[in-house]
Amino acid sequence: MKLGLLIYGLLFSLNLVNGQGWNNRDAYSRLTVIVPDSSSRSAETLADYIQRRYHTPNLQLQAIYSWVVTNIRYTDDSSYYFNRSVDHETKIAATLRRRKGVCENYADLFAELASRIGLTSQVIYGYPVGIGTGRRNMGHAWCAVHIDDEWWLFDPTWDAAQQGNFQYFMAHPATFIQTHIPFDPLWQLLEKPVNFRNTVMKDKTVFHYKDSIKAYLQMDSLQQYLAIERRMKNAGASNETFRLWQSYNRMNIAILAGERDMQLYNEAVDKLNQATDLFNSFVQFRNNGFLPQKTDAEIRTMLEPIGVLITEANQNLNAIGLLAENHQYNTTGIRNQLQYLSKRCDDQKVFLNRYLATEIVDRAKLFYR
Repeated sequence: MKLGLLIYGLLFSLNLVNGQGWNNRDAYSRLTVIVPDSSSRSAETLADYIQRRYHTPNLQLQAIYSWVVTNIRYTDDSSYYFNRSVDHETKIAATLRRRKGVCENYADLFAELASRIGLTSQVIYGYPVGIGTGRRNMGHAWCAVHIDDEWWLFDPTWDAAQQGNFQYFMAHPATFIQTHIPFDPLWQLLEKPVNFRNTVMKDKTVFHYKDSIKAYLQMDSLQQYLAIERRMKNAGASNETFRLWQSYNRMNIAILAGERDMQLYNEAVDKLNQATDLFNSFVQFRNNGFLPQKTDAEIRTMLEPIGVLITEANQNLNAIGLLAENHQYNTTGIRNQLQYLSKRCDDQKVFLNRYLATEIVDRAKLFYR
């Protein structure tokens, strides 16, 4: 809990920083978006209202952005509780109910609403640079949205502090990188990524970020955290905020890897139990003189699933601790049980092979030797 509180305190409890604008594209104007209170109590009803009022994805996205930056007030009041102690749905609901939050709340709400109008969106974490604050080691959160077959960047927190036209709406990545450095280099959205000193990396190979993002979004959470860890390690940043976020990412890997290891261990135990039940059923059937009667083919297959289950259980045990070091599960005991069961199963196979190779009239004698 202390580590989580420390991470949150340094990364998310930010004073709002006024960003600098640019003139790389036509400015987007603020829309006056009036939504009835009854339609703005949940992300579902808010997105539905905007979809019915605005008829193109671009206008809908602009309306969503306008509503968020106009109606959410920046404050870190109770932000740790609402961002770290509740699930995603509860956090979104709390932001809408309270009408206030920090950069993470702005980004989460905007990304959620964008997703609800059918656009792929992502909350991005990183830190601001080149804004004249002198506070490099300060965390921040913004968004990426996929629209018109391109990825664009958005910072509703900074536009909430601006007057007039939007400065951080649907921004081009090449310009956005001048003020926003994502911890995960993937979300620079650049074919020529910059390193964490804001200079182009020496490797001149084109980075096909669209393909990489597509693959990333198809991964489960653990695979995503592992991919982030690899990219951050290759990026080689050294500032305090980067190192803290890397620790946070590794903590998530350890948590999810621990959950995966628990699942692997429980599955191994379950397979051992299944194999033991099948073995005991065979032994009982043998003690009854293979009665009630079964065909040779049916008898032959009775022991086959046991070997498969033992192999699968051992594979589960071998996978424990591969993604993150884990001393919670001592697999020696269950491995010994699997080995003992395998030996007893082999003994029964010897008898079964002898039984099946014996003439039917002489088989009954085998049970009394």
